[in-house]
Amino acid sequence: MMAKVFLQTELRHLRYFIAAAEYGSFRKAGAALDIESSAVSRRVRDLEDHLGASLFQRHSGGVRPTLAGQRFLRHARIALNSSTPVQKTWPRSEAPMKAQ
Repeated sequence: MMAKVFLQTELRHLRYFIAAAEYGSFRKAGAALDIESSAVSRRVRDLEDHLGASLFQRHSGGVRPTLAGQRFLRHARIALNSSTPVQKTWPRSEAPMKAQ
């Protein structure tokens, strides 16, 4: 089931979710990501709707991951870390030569 979720979830959803969990606030996560906090909130809500589970307890001081959120956080970090762009892993010495 978890693999299916990742296939249908954009990486930005995971980045926003992880940032909100780490900063404890949609506002602080938005500031760190240089986006509006409402965008973070919407993407997290989309993710929660897709998963059918609440990932955060929302309170006046920010957000705190629920038990489901804590479990999903581990999987989200793994998924995001395994999606390193090819450009970062491709050694320059092996870069293809430009056509002459």
